[in-house]
Amino acid sequence: MRKDKDMTVGNPFKLIGTFSFSLIVGNLFQQLYTFVDTIIIGKKIGTLGLAAVGGTEWLIFLANGVIIGLVQGFCILLGNSFGEGNEREFEVYYARAKKICLVLAIALTIFFFFVSGPILHLLGTKDEVYAMAQKYINIIFLGIPFLVFYQLFSGALRSRGNSRIPLLAMTVSSLCNIVLDILFVNILEFGIAGAALGTIASECVVMLICGYHYNKEREKVNNLITVANEKIVTFKLIQMGIPIALQSVITSIGGLIVVNRINQYDITFLAGYTAAVKLYGLLEIAASSFGLAVVAYVAQNYGASKMDRIVKGIRASLLMGTIVAVVCSGVMIFGGKDILRLFIEASDTTEKMLVYGYRFLRILAVFFPFLYFLYILRAALQGINNTIVPMVSSFAQLLMRLFCAIILTRFIGSDGIFWGEVSAWIFADIILFMHTSTQLKFVSRS
Repeated sequence: MRKDKDMTVGNPFKLIGTFSFSLIVGNLFQQLYTFVDTIIIGKKIGTLGLAAVGGTEWLIFLANGVIIGLVQGFCILLGNSFGEGNEREFEVYYARAKKICLVLAIALTIFFFFVSGPILHLLGTKDEVYAMAQKYINIIFLGIPFLVFYQLFSGALRSRGNSRIPLLAMTVSSLCNIVLDILFVNILEFGIAGAALGTIASECVVMLICGYHYNKEREKVNNLITVANEKIVTFKLIQMGIPIALQSVITSIGGLIVVNRINQYDITFLAGYTAAVKLYGLLEIAASSFGLAVVAYVAQNYGASKMDRIVKGIRASLLMGTIVAVVCSGVMIFGGKDILRLFIEASDTTEKMLVYGYRFLRILAVFFPFLYFLYILRAALQGINNTIVPMVSSFAQLLMRLFCAIILTRFIGSDGIFWGEVSAWIFADIILFMHTSTQLKFVSRS
């Protein structure tokens, strides 16, 4: 039975809400295994293990961001074609995107595998955690091909309004990863390598599930694409994907510079920061899910030239996002410290480590709705094929993170790192809000 969803008709609030809910549940399971992964590392390997994983977060985000950005750009065009009802064009874009992804998977795996060591040195990774960090990240990078094709298959499904299969796949994959983490780290005692092996195995599972269902449920359209057309299609896909990928690269550069500054503090600070970031990532799930839902919704309605529905959908998303963000803020404020204790053994617990992590969570909590606004407004612009302004907003985030990490820390110490995160959200939101309002008025008149 087909599970494609036409989002150009029906109640925008209900459509985006139900679509987002499926993605939230799926992404919740994805983050759950990283959450459990961190608990297992903290309990079994200790503070050094937490610090090693924390020192690689932004480098992994860089690799993932390039992949997700490019593929998300491809899927905007897929969503436009589906909304327009042009199945032939959909298949043309998809067939070409598959070839690009094959080249991308090979090239990125080789590149990141060989540059990981030098980059860790540039980041100032401490000697006592360097070996663990490099081992962990190199194994993660071997799973890049799985991530590339998972993103393509799940993105193609979402562009057709199907969030059920990605939800199923992510649920199964996450449970698989938790089981493998317990097996590899706790029972077989593979150490940090076991955690990384569990992650890439789960990526393989989610790729296979999404790929199987996409190919099973789609009725193929036979397309004979000429060489000239292939070049045009490739150009359109790359033109749409590169700005979104650069957006992630820019954000990652800021994050890597922040990591370099963090590595100048002691291991206790890095471990506390890492634990807080894991909870932050768990609560960020709904924001990224709203973003994916808005991209799919706006792209379909833009393809169908239904601008009034786009405006209604954005307003509904902002309202839902605000409500969810406030709930997440409550979790950080009232339960943050207790959750941080889950990551460390009682013998390793220091008040200093908990103070660092909880202070970060409290600052995030006050401004958390701005993170949700960022995801939704950025996705709205991307859905109407504007990928340049979201990329510019990432420059704004980079500037704020740099200013706070390099300048503000000299005046207020490590708290400058924390304020850099929320300042980046707010600065980017100002840019996105101004351009979203302006561009929606423009496309409505045209």
